[in-house]
Amino acid sequence: MFLIGCLIVIYLVWKTIIIIGTQLNRKSLSAVPGPPIESFYYGHEPSITKAKDENRFLDLFVEWVNAYGTTVLFWIGSRPFVFTADPDMLKQCATDLKSFSKVDNLPNRSLFGQKIIGTDSILSGGGLRWAVKRKIMSRFFAKTNMKEMFEAAKPHMEGSQLKRWRERVGKGEVLDLHDELSITFSSYLQVLGLSDYLPPETVARNVYLLLEAIPKQLFQRWTYLLSSDKNRMFDLIKKMRSDTKLTVMERIEEMKNNPDDTIPTLDLLGHLIEANHSEDGKNPSSEAKVVDGVVDDVMTVCLVLDNMVKQLCALFMFLEHEPEIQNTMMEELRNTEVEEFNDLNKLKYTEKCLLESLRMGPALLRGTRTYRTATNKRFGPYVVNMKHVRVHFSEYVMQMNPDYWPQPRKFDPERWQPGFNPEPFTYMPFFVGSRGCLGKHMAMMMMKLTLSVLAKNFDLQQSFNKKKPPTINQNMAVMRIINRVDCMITPLSGS
Repeated sequence: MFLIGCLIVIYLVWKTIIIIGTQLNRKSLSAVPGPPIESFYYGHEPSITKAKDENRFLDLFVEWVNAYGTTVLFWIGSRPFVFTADPDMLKQCATDLKSFSKVDNLPNRSLFGQKIIGTDSILSGGGLRWAVKRKIMSRFFAKTNMKEMFEAAKPHMEGSQLKRWRERVGKGEVLDLHDELSITFSSYLQVLGLSDYLPPETVARNVYLLLEAIPKQLFQRWTYLLSSDKNRMFDLIKKMRSDTKLTVMERIEEMKNNPDDTIPTLDLLGHLIEANHSEDGKNPSSEAKVVDGVVDDVMTVCLVLDNMVKQLCALFMFLEHEPEIQNTMMEELRNTEVEEFNDLNKLKYTEKCLLESLRMGPALLRGTRTYRTATNKRFGPYVVNMKHVRVHFSEYVMQMNPDYWPQPRKFDPERWQPGFNPEPFTYMPFFVGSRGCLGKHMAMMMMKLTLSVLAKNFDLQQSFNKKKPPTINQNMAVMRIINRVDCMITPLSGS
């Protein structure tokens, strides 16, 4: 009885602390508007859980923004969160790096403690080391290098990859567009100097398995933690990292033996080794730390290449109900000779379609920052009386805002007329500021080139499962597609 009495006392004290903390938190953020609190103990969690179950998590925030304003306050239990779709406040998030810090405990950093890309990669890092690394890698991904990258990518796509597509398609075959594009974009690692790396089929399969496993630590935490699948994924991640480590160490030895050689423009590994060479741009890092940093970055590149796959799949998902737009785009791709890099500029309608696809289904659906404030510090027009507040934003929600995008749910390439420039911070498919995507020019070049080669050689018609059509998973921060993206792919006569 004594033990039971102690447990009851502890429970009551815990509940009292929660009640006091919740009241203080809600008072300190009372100036920020938001939907009515549904439950004292659970806040808005019932609505959020329901929206996640129905795969309309981001659409819930679209509704809240339309109803309560561009910045809203919501609660999960006693924890407050601010969601903003205000361009000025997004600018503050993107440019004020001292006040808005990155969040390290995101699911793609590790899988139950097993390192994937870690917290110091070119994507996930921060501080001086990250700034030095980003400065060096911005030269590799610069727009001025795209001509040379195109000249290497074009024969690769028209050679080994086109041959593979023809073998897969035969006289005509229904294939999952996602699976086929995954291999193609993984093969672009060979264009970037990783010709001795893992075969593209292996990279594509490993990335697929990894991306399927990452959400399970969020949504199936305990069942997955205790399953044999988790152990297999641990082994897979370790093997990916160990295989990458061997490739990195071989390249480091080559660079040691030829210290006077200039790193080739398209040598991704060489540039990553240079970028990880120093902590501060002056003092060299240990070789072990360089190797580990480059492995983090190669793993990051493998995952990021998959974003282009998802983007092209999303394009054809949106075009399923827009046959005239799809026909116009395919005709342009087939009738435009793309022999040189500058010829990609002739694909004007295709670019409009890609820009519209990036608006309706951006690769990065949402993001988060920790707002480290001082007392009474302002976030936009609001006074925040808490030291640390988690701030969420969403490219998807911003790009579905009718105030900036008339008929936002309509796929309309014609909105991208020459001279049209969206208002700052209302169109951010590659994010903006110092954490904007380094590879955006490469992504657009590779997507256009891939579409050009495929359109000239194949007819592609959506053949989606009507009961389980492909759709974007709104519960994830980075775009994931639910269900197969089946397409009937038929060789064109004379191709």
